[in-house]
Amino acid sequence: MAERIYVTGHKSPDTDSICSSYALAKLKELQGIDAVPVRAGELNKETTFALEYFKVTPQPLVTDFYIKVGEAVHRDVEPLALSASLKDAARWFSDHEGHDFAPVVNDGKFAGILERGALAEEFIRTVTGNELDLVKDLVHDAETVFSTSDNGHDVPAEGRYVVVDGTEYIGVICAACVAAAPKKKVFLVDHNEKKQIIDGIDEAEIVGVVDHHRIGGTLETDAPIFIYFRPVGCSATMVTALYEEAGISIPQNMAGLLLSAIISDTVLFRSPTCTAEDKAAAEKLAAVAGVDIKAYGMEMLKAGANVSDLSPDEIVRNDMKEFNGNGQTFTVAQVQVMDTTDLLDQKQTLLNALEKLRADNDYLASFLMITSIIDEATNLIFAGNMDGVVGKAFAKDVLGNEVYLPGVMSRKKQVIPQILSSL
Repeated sequence: MAERIYVTGHKSPDTDSICSSYALAKLKELQGIDAVPVRAGELNKETTFALEYFKVTPQPLVTDFYIKVGEAVHRDVEPLALSASLKDAARWFSDHEGHDFAPVVNDGKFAGILERGALAEEFIRTVTGNELDLVKDLVHDAETVFSTSDNGHDVPAEGRYVVVDGTEYIGVICAACVAAAPKKKVFLVDHNEKKQIIDGIDEAEIVGVVDHHRIGGTLETDAPIFIYFRPVGCSATMVTALYEEAGISIPQNMAGLLLSAIISDTVLFRSPTCTAEDKAAAEKLAAVAGVDIKAYGMEMLKAGANVSDLSPDEIVRNDMKEFNGNGQTFTVAQVQVMDTTDLLDQKQTLLNALEKLRADNDYLASFLMITSIIDEATNLIFAGNMDGVVGKAFAKDVLGNEVYLPGVMSRKKQVIPQILSSL
């Protein structure tokens, strides 16, 4: 079987990011490809509801794609036993001419190193009659030891180093070992901008992208890859089309997840990003999943709309994405609720949290969309000197770092382009 492919959505994952990456990984699995879904962050309430409703176990959390020491270590470097004789040590160095030290173990546990130079000096001492007999008499602690979970890029350019797993000796690592290690293969779903990708992507190989957002950032690949972009309301609509194109029936639970993603991204078809293709896909998926779109959709949206137990810091980071404009980075988070009253009552607290987020990360600005599902409108609040930009972007007067935007529900279509064009 070919190398494993990790199928992932973006950081601060939303329902589309989680569900579409899951369903795409399942499609590839059904095509005989070793593909596993992973997630780039914690699940929100809405996504958790969808996974639990369709009895799907969340995919594992992956925090980075860096090459790990454990993936590059040379495991064939046999260690010396602490009880070995110095003659055994001499034979070891004879068999390992390029090594300056021998790793030493005691009952499988790493005990230290024996340096080639120290062994040579000891043999010289034999003429004095004060020679030592065993490796344990010359072993000492290694100055630098790596764990299997350490990042490979932290291994110095020169020298070899012992690798352990806890106290167990594993092998030896060097920079050349890391450079020769195979890169993880990664398939991106619902994103393509580098700031939204799991850390360490430069040490991985991107093999595909399925996305419905703008193409942004400086994403580069070493070879041609599969790219599928469509101006639709949800990545799940595109994944549904890929199943149809492959002639593979969508499993019931995956149909449920894909439907959940479309409902979420289009806010039950209320968002201006929603297309006829999204609606058609949702109807097909609902039939397979065995649910009523409106009834299930409202239940799911209500589950996600409850933010009463979130702290201000969590609220201003909810579904947050980074964007670049004129060489500067800003963030836009979004919460979708049935009633905005409670959130607007704590507006100043939220503004303080936004300012802390902005200042701590040196962002140009940090925005929060407080979107009413019922009213189909958004209160946009922000931290940063952006009154002029926001006023220009939406042709509205800004009061108290806030602007009310009736009819605005989509960050992708109704907020980001307007801000970028006004910077």
